[in-house]
Amino acid sequence: MIIKTILWSVLRQVTVVTLLISIPCVVAATWLGSEIFSPPLRPLQPYHLDYLNHPKQHGLRIRQYDCLDNKAPCLLIEPTKVSGKRGDILRRQLTQKGVTLDDYGTTRGIIVLLHGRHGRKEDLLPVAERFVAAGFRCLIPDLPAHGESRLTKMTFGSSTFESSLPRRALNDARKAFKLPEEPAILWGMSMGGAFALSAANEAPDYWDALLVISSFAQLNYVLDRQVPREYKVALPIIHFFLDIAQLIQGQPRLSEIAPKKWAKNVTLPTLIVHGEKDYFIPLSQGKSLYKAVPSQNKHWISVPSGGHMNVLATPMKLYAEMSTWLIHSLKTIKEPI
Repeated sequence: MIIKTILWSVLRQVTVVTLLISIPCVVAATWLGSEIFSPPLRPLQPYHLDYLNHPKQHGLRIRQYDCLDNKAPCLLIEPTKVSGKRGDILRRQLTQKGVTLDDYGTTRGIIVLLHGRHGRKEDLLPVAERFVAAGFRCLIPDLPAHGESRLTKMTFGSSTFESSLPRRALNDARKAFKLPEEPAILWGMSMGGAFALSAANEAPDYWDALLVISSFAQLNYVLDRQVPREYKVALPIIHFFLDIAQLIQGQPRLSEIAPKKWAKNVTLPTLIVHGEKDYFIPLSQGKSLYKAVPSQNKHWISVPSGGHMNVLATPMKLYAEMSTWLIHSLKTIKEPI
């Protein structure tokens, strides 16, 4: 009887200590999860307003639509009759590369542009300006927990809803604006690249091409790199409690967010771009994605001076490279074998 009493006393003490340690850890993990999956919203920037208030100066027509019942607010970007400065530069570059362009104002397909973490749809207006000049209209949605989306959490494209979001948003826009049936392309930057790979995996017959810029193969690898060296010994504990916090909220564990797995089912023409100076998502992550894609038409571009934030803005004529590859890939698809 005395031994039983002692054992129960020890068990109670162990339970209390465990709870005293676990509860703060779960609370801290919940906060960390919020920072990862619900980052602070960025307000509109001056250059956003310049595009929105003066679209014709950029050769653009910009229309807004609340796709998916306002769960994915979108911008539809189309050409006017006269191109802007950036568009003129790109068209000259494409002509120098031997690409035959139709008159400015015509389109040959539509690209769904997917922004990065802590971004918003307006960030990609300069990207849309270039692709419009190459002959593509663009649809840019706010991804969950970003911009003006009503959704407060995102999971880097790993949920059923998120994987279907680009396709359903494009269907909504096509219906709302009576858009023609034309080739549909996915383009994603960083987090948006994960969404794009998930979408390509979700509906492979819906899309005609895929472009992934500076994205990752495994989320937990990227996050682990952000932990200071002196704290890396605690990574297993951080993962454990973060996974518990995710499970409590019905969200996937970090190890389950792995675009590399989705890439294994992608047979679309695929272009993967990565900066050689990207220290946030290292070059090896982009190469891992490229290796995983089984498509017979895939292409790799490394940007020598490209970091994570400036990969699209180096001396390399990357927009001309992306546009040339895309135009040739779509032409190949249309030609009989």
